[in-house]
Amino acid sequence: MRKPPLVYGNGEAEKMDKLFNNHWVVRLVSLLIAIMLYTMVNMNNVSNQPGVLPDSEESTYTLNNVDVQVYYNEEDYEVVDMDETVNVELTGSQTSIMLFQLSRPSFEVYADLEGQGEGVHNVRLRHRDFPADLNVSISPRVSSIELQQQETISYPVDVQLMNEEETKEGYTLGGAEVDPEEVNIKAPQSTHEKIDTVRASVDVSGADEQIETESDVAAYDSEGNELDIQMQTETVNVVVPVESPSVQVPVNLAREGTLPDNLGIDSLNIEQTEATIYGPMETINDINGVEAVLDLSEIDENGTLELPVNSPEGIEKVEPETIQVEVEVGEREETVFEDVPIDVQNVPEDLSPTVINPEESVSNVTVYGSASMLEELNAEDISLMADWEDLEGDSSPTTLPVHTSGPTEVRVESDITEVEIEWSDETPPEESGNSNE
Repeated sequence: MRKPPLVYGNGEAEKMDKLFNNHWVVRLVSLLIAIMLYTMVNMNNVSNQPGVLPDSEESTYTLNNVDVQVYYNEEDYEVVDMDETVNVELTGSQTSIMLFQLSRPSFEVYADLEGQGEGVHNVRLRHRDFPADLNVSISPRVSSIELQQQETISYPVDVQLMNEEETKEGYTLGGAEVDPEEVNIKAPQSTHEKIDTVRASVDVSGADEQIETESDVAAYDSEGNELDIQMQTETVNVVVPVESPSVQVPVNLAREGTLPDNLGIDSLNIEQTEATIYGPMETINDINGVEAVLDLSEIDENGTLELPVNSPEGIEKVEPETIQVEVEVGEREETVFEDVPIDVQNVPEDLSPTVINPEESVSNVTVYGSASMLEELNAEDISLMADWEDLEGDSSPTTLPVHTSGPTEVRVESDITEVEIEWSDETPPEESGNSNE
């Protein structure tokens, strides 16, 4: 069944039918649609072609401070003087100018100095990659550009130590070592004339051990300003020795073993009587001396011996590591000193010790040595000592070993090798109770 026609009211349907049945109306609508489609399809190429719509008004647009690219033999020459930027004025239709501003295409202003040598060159600047429908005007159009021949010169590398005042207390910095010691710089003569020093910097704040680092290298002028120079060697290896705190202490000569029965020491001459010890401050401050041990069993004639210096625990190093001891020997004799007192040392302040055996706290002492040494020896040169620090346990009475002491050239033997002691507490009793006024 056929549907009835739509009714617009007041005869509007009949008017629309008559309008679209007119072939001139159809042609006009078709033309408008064709123009719209053409414009849409060609919109992407509009920047490189005359405007689709009439635009008779010209417009200008200025680009300020446009970089100038220079093409030249960079291997042998360098640009030392030129105007690095120019202004560029663009002229064209308003539509083209607007499209350029919106799209900002890649373009270039350049000077071609390929094949040119050292000297000042007045060259006409060129441009490329601007839109074809824009006129380009460069100001200034001619640029004066100077090329200089590059030459390679070697410079020694100095090391600047930064924050030296912030190194750990007592530690000192040694002379820095750098590898390589020299670097090559390729630049024009005018640039070389500005170079005052080539330097690598190392931060030494908090240093307490040797620093080994890789550091950047830079060139500086006489006022300390860093120069903008391309370094052929950009980094160097730097070693900064850091010495620990140190103190000088005496070298004590200890003895072990015994001389052959027929020999005694006439003299011992130590060439180095002091040594320097290195280590943490809190460790070296508690050390009063270092020791070298003389093995008497190895001596059978006059001569010079090299003895190692023992390093105390906690010490990083001792200088010197060895000492020379000159030994002269003679025929051995012996002598006896009677009633040498035995001294008890390192007793706590709150204790009062008493030697109960031997009762007199004395002992006879036999001294062995060469005749010349014994002739000069007095009883005051010999001492006997019991050290409270050798005490084992805390019960009274107890025994302590007896230590002998005398010139290094002789051997001292005590008839008594240990003492028996007792002690009492001298600490006064604390007052007890409350006092009444």
